[in-house]
Formats: sequence, C-alpha cells, structure tokens
Amino acid sequence: MNVNPINSPRPILLLVFSILAVAIFSPTTALGASPSLNDVQSDLLSDTQFDAIEMSMDRALRYLDSLQRRDGSYPAEARAQPAITGLCVMAFMSRGHLPGRGLYGEKLLRAVEFILSCQQSTGLLARVPPESEYTLKGASHTAPYNHGIGCLTLSEVYGMVDASRDERIRRAIHNAVQYSIDTQIQAPGSTVDAGGWGYTPPYDRHTTDLSVVSWQIMGLRAAKNAGFEVPAESIARAMAYVENRFDEASGGFEYAEAESGPRIGMTGVGILMLSLGGKHGSKISKTAAEWLLKNPWTYDPAEDGDSSEYPAYYVSQAALQLGHPYWPEIYPRILRTVLSVQQPNGSWRPSPHGAVFGEAYTTAMYTLTLGAPLQLLPIYQR
Repeated sequence: MNVNPINSPRPILLLVFSILAVAIFSPTTALGASPSLNDVQSDLLSDTQFDAIEMSMDRALRYLDSLQRRDGSYPAEARAQPAITGLCVMAFMSRGHLPGRGLYGEKLLRAVEFILSCQQSTGLLARVPPESEYTLKGASHTAPYNHGIGCLTLSEVYGMVDASRDERIRRAIHNAVQYSIDTQIQAPGSTVDAGGWGYTPPYDRHTTDLSVVSWQIMGLRAAKNAGFEVPAESIARAMAYVENRFDEASGGFEYAEAESGPRIGMTGVGILMLSLGGKHGSKISKTAAEWLLKNPWTYDPAEDGDSSEYPAYYVSQAALQLGHPYWPEIYPRILRTVLSVQQPNGSWRPSPHGAVFGEAYTTAMYTLTLGAPLQLLPIYQR
C-alpha cells in the first residue's frame, strides 16, 4: 500500500490505489454505494493543481516532522492530546506515508505509541482525565475530541503495522468503541441530545453540539471500516442527531440546538456525516450543498469561526463526497486560498479559533484539506 510521496503517480493511478485500499484494509465497506472509477474521475483536478497540492503537502510535512517531540507527540497542551498528534499522523498518511515504512515511518510509529499511551482504564482516549467539574478550558471539554480523533487515527493505522503492535491497537480500538457506545446519549424523550455525545462528565443540561458529535461518528465509522463491531442502532441514532441539526429555514446546519442560524463549517460537517452514514444523495445533503455555494468559505486570519482552518477542512471533505456539480465550484477556490497563505517554512498560521492549539494543529488541518482529492485515507474515500 505504500505510495512514494515524492514521486507520486498521476491522479488516475492515485484513485485506483484508493479504491484498492478500501478493499484491502477495510473489511467492512462503506454504508453507501461505492462510485465507479468513472464517477470519481469526473472530479479530478488538473495536473498543475495536483503538482501544487503535492509540493505544498511535502513542505507542510517537513515542518510537522521538525516539531515532533521525543515522546512521539506533536506540540499541544496536554489537554489537547492525543487529538493533535492524531491529526498530524493522518496528515502524513493523507500523503501516502505509513507508520513503520519509508521516510517518516519510525517517527509515525512513535506517534502511534504516544496515542496508545493516552488511553484511560475506561477506554477513553485522553492524555489528561476529565475534571470532576466541567470547565470550558479544561480536559472535560477536550476529552471527547481527543477520544474521537484518537479512535479514528488508530482505526486508520490498524492492519498497517507489525503483529504485536497491531494487537495492542486492536485492544485499544475495541475499548474505545465500547466507551463511545456506552457514553452515547439515549434520551428517548429528547429530540435535542438524543443520539449525540456531550462533554465529559455528563450534565443535566444540553451539552451536545454537531462539532464534537462528528468526531465520535468518524471514530466509530473508521472502526467499523476496520472490522470492529459497531451496533447499527448506535449509528442510526447518531444520524438522527445530525439530521436534527439541519435548519430547514436556511438550508444549512447549525452548531447546536440553542444556536440560531447555520454555520459554514457545520454545514460541511453535516454533509460529511450524512455521507459516512450512507446518505450521500439525500435531499438534506443537496439542500445543504446549495447553501454552501451561496455561502462559500473565505479566509481571514483576524477573524474567528467560519474563516478558520476547521471549516476549510470540513467543507473540502464535504465537497469531495458531493462530487459534481459542487466539487468544482467549492474545492478549487479553497485550494487557491490555502496555497496562497502557506508560510515559507511550510506551516499555516493559526486563526483565533486554532491559536490555543498552535501551528501543529493548523498545519495538520490544512494538510488534510489539501489531501482531500488524493483520497488516501479510507475514512474520506467516496
């Protein structure tokens, strides 16, 4: 499965590789129907655009490589681990670099070991256990992000390393999946939080939002792709939660029930989550796609929210899932902007939203944004 990241094949070979990767490394196929190669080919960029993507990603990865710590992690506060390290690992994988192989192989293995070391006895993947009292700036807020991203990363790595390490990853994923299932909100009488995940520890108030729920869904979806058992009812409840965040009046997705009005980033989230749940061509997805065309992502380093690296990542992945006619209208514009604001050292400056997590986070997110059309991570393949 190794891809030479320096002299990578042209788009058609990349796409053939991606389709084969699903069959080899994903015992459970995606819930939705897989497109034919011709369907995917219709979304390709030009050779010039692919060259620019590859060169930009290579620069970004060299920068990330220079940041790695001796314990295998990438720079972030302890309360943001293993999420930041997981995002960095997936950034490398989105360019074809794999743990244990090639240029960055040994360093990526160290990063995987760090992620494994973060798992708590409960199955929660978090470097710092949540506080007994919720705090917005504490581990109780970041824990579900750490968990979802950690489970997603380990599931993408599973089956690609040596047998001994693979067994440890298998146990970690099994325990992480069980934790996610156990902590999903049942609330049969509630249409607000039912099917979602709140911040930890749970509270007797509405604490769910589409952002944190999305990472739990991706963690479970990736685990299912890797052959782990995930109850169908758990996925069904999560999909119902996502659909409940759709705002029919505007045509976009809202961050939370208490919020009035859609967001660009959350609309990207909603489309991607529906695609992962097998609802690629649903009426909601198409309506939300039209909303994105009318409300495009823009970059402003001085602004927070929808001008940050977080929406760019999600809207790009959503556009990939949507295909024509949305992909050529949405992604090239994002691509031009992201390429134009990359720093000489290969990094991207954090927005106010991402500043607390630093340039490792921002650089990983924009690298994943650029890597969308390469389709080398099974979780994002169409």
